[in-house]
Amino acid sequence: MADHFNRYALKHFAATVAECMELPLPEEYAPSVPWAVNILKQRLGGKADRVVAYHADAVGQYIWQKYTHLLAPVYANTTLALPFVSTVESVTPVAHASMYTGLDPEGHGIQTYVRPRLECSTLFDVLLAAGRRPVIIAQADSTFLHIFAGRSLPYFECANAMEVTEKAIEVIQSGEYDFLSIHTFDYDNAAHAYGPESKEGLNAVALEAENFARIADTVRSTWPDERVLLTYSPDHGQHLTAGGSGAHGSRMIEDMNILHFFGAAK
Repeated sequence: MADHFNRYALKHFAATVAECMELPLPEEYAPSVPWAVNILKQRLGGKADRVVAYHADAVGQYIWQKYTHLLAPVYANTTLALPFVSTVESVTPVAHASMYTGLDPEGHGIQTYVRPRLECSTLFDVLLAAGRRPVIIAQADSTFLHIFAGRSLPYFECANAMEVTEKAIEVIQSGEYDFLSIHTFDYDNAAHAYGPESKEGLNAVALEAENFARIADTVRSTWPDERVLLTYSPDHGQHLTAGGSGAHGSRMIEDMNILHFFGAAK
């Protein structure tokens, strides 16, 4: 069988998560994946009280296919995988803008690697309008700190994936927030420098998976009686260049096909 693109566009992420929380969305947002929402709410035992969204940058589907054992901590904390296809260009600002606005790149306006503050409605605006308490925790100079800037929510900037994890654990234990967006890119950095399947890159994949598991464990111990939706949701993949480094931004399957994993923290 020839390579093919995954079924669901990234723009369906926002509505899928919002419907799990039973939040109303503007009409312009792409619809949810309804059967996935039904399964997740059944496993949650109702609507999600809180959401913890972990965005490990640039982990393509083929990494899961070839190095599945490295992602065991993600499998251990999730129960549903959705095959998403990234945006064109398959770069972080374009992809995360679509994930959090429910729009194609032409709709939200970011179509190349630029990082303006988004002026259109985002999932963060929807959460705030509903009286919810979102927070962004990200590595230094993360796209999240640029394109979602200027909103009435806390932004925590950390040096690396480990510091992001420690801050996320602290934030969870504070109990103050009910929607955590967490963005790390240790794998993306290593893959660009050494290649997507390099020792350095794969070590970063394993580290970020273990960090996701630590965060999930903290959720369960801190909020044992709450319905918490967990998601491990990359933005795009990365391919090997002729020079041996990693790159993305193309329509290659390696850049475009990704998997999102969802689970109920119980």
